Amino acid sequence: MMIKDWNSLIETAKKQKGNKTVAVAMANEQSVLKAVVESAKEGIVDAVLVGNKNEMEEIANKQGFSLDGMRIIDTNDEKEAAKICVDLILQKEAHFLMKGFIKTSTLLKAVFKAKELKERDVISHVAVLDLPNRDKLFFFTDGGIVEKPNKEQKVAIIENLISVANSLGVNFPSFGFISPYKDFVEEENAEVIKIIEGKYKNVTIYPALEPGEAFKNHDGLIVNAIEECNIVTKGFTLFSDTVFAGIIAGTKVPICLVSRSDTERNKAASLALGAIFANRGEK
Repeated sequence: MMIKDWNSLIETAKKQKGNKTVAVAMANEQSVLKAVVESAKEGIVDAVLVGNKNEMEEIANKQGFSLDGMRIIDTNDEKEAAKICVDLILQKEAHFLMKGFIKTSTLLKAVFKAKELKERDVISHVAVLDLPNRDKLFFFTDGGIVEKPNKEQKVAIIENLISVANSLGVNFPSFGFISPYKDFVEEENAEVIKIIEGKYKNVTIYPALEPGEAFKNHDGLIVNAIEECNIVTKGFTLFSDTVFAGIIAGTKVPICLVSRSDTERNKAASLALGAIFANRGEK
């Protein structure tokens, strides 16, 4: 079944059986902590909170929610927190990761050290957007990891995008490279499409797709530089009622990656996405 909006994303995560325990690296950040606790209450995830326990308890007291029943591992060191979270994954005590009050690079270094977690040579960020006046989710990549991908990186980024879309029931996705005009085709992108078409028979990719056309009729866009994705995504989330979920794909376990400015609703949506994507091998 295709998941078409953020409400069905949440409901699907609640109902699924299987891998849904998240290890949160440095969970002592207000909006992350609150989103995780609320998501645990709703049955979207189970959670292991790794970070400064005193700060977590202080946040919970100030915000009026309880950490009763939550598993907490106390540390005030970012590198240690990242290692603990990765160890929880390796020991199968958690099934996906979420970034809290920790540098992205610190968390990713710990992930990369665990060779068992490698899936592809390139990891990338996939934004999943529930846009107003659209009847299905929109996928946008890469706005978080690869600044200006080369040909090989674009191939991997698209493969990561396909895996996320498939996990949400989009079995015949239609994507395109973002372009100001539909006849403005970069030669490298045409080469990338040939490689992808040779591997995937159920995917349609256009060498040049105008954003308006993509938002109206297709499943997503691939950008040529990280800024293109960031600017458009931020515009949607700041100036419309768009719900944003963000995930890093390309490792064997997904990593929920959201910015500090993201709302609790967006962080809850990212947790639901992570729980579903972590469970993709069980389907």
